[in-house]
Amino acid sequence: MDLADQADTLKRQGKDEEANSLYRQSLEAESDAAHAARRLQIGEPTESVLFRSAASLAFCTKDYREAERLICMGLSGNPPADIADELRSLYDTVNMEKNLERLSLGASEGEHENVTITIPVRERNLLKVLVKKFGWACMF
Repeated sequence: MDLADQADTLKRQGKDEEANSLYRQSLEAESDAAHAARRLQIGEPTESVLFRSAASLAFCTKDYREAERLICMGLSGNPPADIADELRSLYDTVNMEKNLERLSLGASEGEHENVTITIPVRERNLLKVLVKKFGWACMF
């Protein structure tokens, strides 16, 4: 996680290329640790926490397929309810980002439209992610 912390610092400094390199190194180390913990049957919550951490790093590197795999590995054990919820939430975020990236490739730059959406209260996090991703102005 030291590598990830260093990557965060570089990213804040605008050194994206260097940050991505450290994120990838951190992902490899964290993924290895998660798989080793599973092989050695370390048990929960350690295993699922390691998989969650590795999946988050995969998401940072935009390796969405690897993030999905790691999330599924974390859920395949017997994670505590709160960690399982975090893994599911991360899975939703990964898939949304992947789909948004795919959709944005076809959108024209500068297109704007006012829309009204209604979402269930339990999906509040989805709205927060959309607002952050697109810089939307929201009225609740």
